[in-house]
Amino acid sequence: MSEQTFAIALDAGTYYLCSCGRSKNVPYCDGSHKGTSFGPFVLELESPQKVEISDLPQL
Repeated sequence: MSEQTFAIALDAGTYYLCSCGRSKNVPYCDGSHKGTSFGPFVLELESPQKVEISDLPQL
């Protein structure tokens, strides 16, 4: 497994991020973790922000 880093601008809202490395829509969760012990990482933003998302697994 290798790690990925994403620097993205996000609007206010709730985001579900991949924690299993199986998503076809990384860095976002697409439900590919079903049947595993993984679940999405939930990110809640109250205002638009530029964020750096790192340490996401990649198969």
